[in-house]
Amino acid sequence: MDKDFDFEDIGKYTPYRVPDGFFEDIQRKVMRRIDNARRRKRRLKVMISVTAMAAMLCGLLFVPSMFRGEAPLPTYAKVLASDPTEAMDKWIKSLSDEELEELVCFSENDIFLKIIYF
Repeated sequence: MDKDFDFEDIGKYTPYRVPDGFFEDIQRKVMRRIDNARRRKRRLKVMISVTAMAAMLCGLLFVPSMFRGEAPLPTYAKVLASDPTEAMDKWIKSLSDEELEELVCFSENDIFLKIIYF
């Protein structure tokens, strides 16, 4: 190696160039990604919380009924238990045309019915 090498001869020249505003743009992009990640985490936490609350509510509503003895049926349940199609026919006949149209509209747009039948 040459012992006469001097860094002062090289100077302070860097061959690399970046476009104007490059570092500010990088900073904005990084902050946007961090913000999106935080939103996703927050959304996931909310979804998990809501699901847990719904499961607890279902447990509170339906599990105790499994441990009860045979409870007498309410009047409307007796009617439905005896002949559900007859009771349903009576109910449908009692609806007005507007209510029937609304019921059909709800059933056509119900995502849960679409999932079950399709």
